[in-house]
Amino acid sequence: MNIGNRFGIEPKGPVDVLLVNANNRQGLAAARSLARRGVPFILVSASAEGPAFHSRFVKHKVLAPPAEEEAAVKFLLEIIRQYKIPLAIPASDQALVLLDRYRSTLETQTKLAMANPQAVRNVLDKRRNLELARGLGVPCPLQFELQDLRQIPEMIKLLGFPIVLKGPGVPNAPGIPEFNFKVLYAHTEQQLRDYIEEHCRHGSYPMFQECAVGDVHNLCCFAAQGELLAVHEYHSIRRNEGVGVLRKIVAPLPDLVEHTRNLLRALNWDGVAHVAFFISRDGKKKWYMETNGRFWASTEGSVHAGWDFPYWVYRYFLHGEKPVPGEIKIGSTTCWHYGDLEAMVKYFRGGESPTTGTNPGKLRAVAQYLSDFSPSIHSDVFQWNDPMPGIMEHLELASISWNFLKNKLKQPFESIPEHRAD
Repeated sequence: MNIGNRFGIEPKGPVDVLLVNANNRQGLAAARSLARRGVPFILVSASAEGPAFHSRFVKHKVLAPPAEEEAAVKFLLEIIRQYKIPLAIPASDQALVLLDRYRSTLETQTKLAMANPQAVRNVLDKRRNLELARGLGVPCPLQFELQDLRQIPEMIKLLGFPIVLKGPGVPNAPGIPEFNFKVLYAHTEQQLRDYIEEHCRHGSYPMFQECAVGDVHNLCCFAAQGELLAVHEYHSIRRNEGVGVLRKIVAPLPDLVEHTRNLLRALNWDGVAHVAFFISRDGKKKWYMETNGRFWASTEGSVHAGWDFPYWVYRYFLHGEKPVPGEIKIGSTTCWHYGDLEAMVKYFRGGESPTTGTNPGKLRAVAQYLSDFSPSIHSDVFQWNDPMPGIMEHLELASISWNFLKNKLKQPFESIPEHRAD
């Protein structure tokens, strides 16, 4: 297979890394990191829609054809064999699922930058992961395992309203039932029953949890055989549908670090991990939420602050070198400008405020958005030496907004009855 015929430029020399399903923000951060370090790589994705494909640092990219899992793995193996690539790095949950499922086949040809199979499956399956956490004494939300609809009153009594319905794991992961939602909130018994009727007809139930209200605390980690080598925390100052768009790196809370250390030790974890907690606004209650076993979307913020997680992954899994973290810039702030703009547009249309728990008004919301272009705030996607990923994201939003506006302008005219001659 010729890479140049698929999408991109044919590599002229050896290739060290295959970035799998990496046409996303974390893939872009990894690509920029490796390129700056002189590590040759090929980036592969099933979709051309994403920021990484527009980066000048991504010289070798492959648009994978739509395919079933076995065909997708065959396609990856073809690339790995042709270019003798010694390391494959997953850049999404879907890539993690795929590479783990076909681990035995892939590992005959390349190394996988992933934790051991049992650890990976434990974080993909949220029920198993929370069971492990509770066994370690990590505080978790109250949870009810529904087996019969007659148990609904008992569940309401235990959890109270609102009750949170969550998918039990990463879609397509082995043994995990799929649901067409990520999170739902039931505020009444009737709404709860309606959700169950709509989404549980196949006989499987999602996770039912108490609603943890407060601030999200995200811990970004690197571990080697269960030993926690690096951990920093970031707070989301503004969010877009649960995703942090303006974030600041802070000193991690010691008790959260200890819980994280115990979890990763129990998993014998290798590589990067993203661990999330909720803390109530008064600081009295804390809940562990989940562990993600791949790069986080805001990886660029970690790299900018001084910890080059993608390069650490490359050196550790290919050369066996454990990272020795230096200082990280506490207070370093990064922004995903596209997500911030999208959040502001949604707010103008009646959506939630980007700053949780506030209602700034339109003028202040615009001022907040513009303030993110301060020289002291680093951009996740747009960079002056690599501008196209950011430009293309904003052109996409401009196109969506223009189509929305055109449809709105058409509506008054479409509502006028057509004049017909008798």
